[in-house]
Amino acid sequence: MTKQLIILMVALALTGGCAIPQDQGTRAWERRELDPVTRQGYYVFVPDTYTSSKPIPVIVSCHGTPPFDVANHHIKMWKKLGEDNRCIIVAPELVGTDGLLGDGPVIAMLANERFILSILSQLGYRYNIDRANIMITGFSGGGFPTYWVGLRHPEIFSAVVAQNCNFSRGNLHGWYPPEAKNSNVMVYYGSNDPFTIALQSQFAIEYLREQGFNIETRVLSGMGHQRRPDIAMDFFRRHWTQPRASAP
Repeated sequence: MTKQLIILMVALALTGGCAIPQDQGTRAWERRELDPVTRQGYYVFVPDTYTSSKPIPVIVSCHGTPPFDVANHHIKMWKKLGEDNRCIIVAPELVGTDGLLGDGPVIAMLANERFILSILSQLGYRYNIDRANIMITGFSGGGFPTYWVGLRHPEIFSAVVAQNCNFSRGNLHGWYPPEAKNSNVMVYYGSNDPFTIALQSQFAIEYLREQGFNIETRVLSGMGHQRRPDIAMDFFRRHWTQPRASAP
């Protein structure tokens, strides 16, 4: 184990994980459900402004290393933004997202892929989802499934955003179709992020550009391993196929 990983693990343990400073005062409540196909759990938030007469965008948020970062953190991180921007939020309970000691093993990513696609299929039966506007995003170790599932399915995900994320070239290269290079991709991290996160974010940027992806990047000055989903939300809105002047 490297010195940087030890420092990161100690820091996360002392702080009880990564804080969730986002507003929790939503009019609707998040709920935990069970996917009938995979029998795995996930959290979902549907804003009270939803009506079946108007398609609604969807955001899939991938958690990082348990217990420091779990699906419940992500639904809480995103639900106010979902309410303000009229989006359904989904936070699945994933496997293989250990960003401290893991590297996003392929077998786990295949399981996550099946799970996430099953959730989206079920949502499509229950709600009038906007299939042209679905974003997959992740934080920390959630970068593994974000890159894997998002880039393997450019026909489904209109935006792929990595927030302060881990990245593994070895478990991604060769697994996505050529069409993925047309995807809307953003990678950002804090200037004070742990060394491993900053380095792997840089590796991701270099790799994707080498492969012909046109990606947007940002280094958040003075920020560490902190949650900034608002940046991902802004990127998503800027790439909606029919941009809206203001949130409902």
